[in-house]
Amino acid sequence: MNNFAVIERLEEFTFEKVKYYSIRFHENEDEANEFYDFLTRMEDISEITSDLDNLLLWIEEIGKHHGAKKERFFRHEAKGGEASALPPSSRIMELYEIVVEEKLRLYCMVANENVVFLFNGGIKTTRYPQDCPNVGPYFKQANNLTKKIDKLFQEKSIRWNDDFTDINFDSSLIIEL
Repeated sequence: MNNFAVIERLEEFTFEKVKYYSIRFHENEDEANEFYDFLTRMEDISEITSDLDNLLLWIEEIGKHHGAKKERFFRHEAKGGEASALPPSSRIMELYEIVVEEKLRLYCMVANENVVFLFNGGIKTTRYPQDCPNVGPYFKQANNLTKKIDKLFQEKSIRWNDDFTDINFDSSLIIEL
């Protein structure tokens, strides 16, 4: 069971408008953080190659041009769920001429318009994420992580920089889950 995690900045996903972070479970120090685990698992599924590419394009679009300030840029899948998901509805994506099927899910936490935590996900096969064997565990995990990260902000273990465009935290911060 994963009881401890650390925060990792996703350097190659750091843009002018959004800095992206993920978490790595502490006992998996030699393995990928949750976001890279998601990418690695999804890149091997040929049926969703273009969806995955377009999801990454959307993450870049938000990061470079818009920021995470609009709720419609993200998906809110279940009542009572703390975490958000990507991609947003296909209606929103089409406005930006990016096409993604409705099945791929990457769970995330929007801390503010400049900081987003990318967690994990998969291919959703049921109407509700909590009922899906593929994404249900990641949905639950993302909701738990979001609650814990919110608490760390309240406790000031994670702090905002002066202009609220990035976060600061002790590099030895271990998140107890």
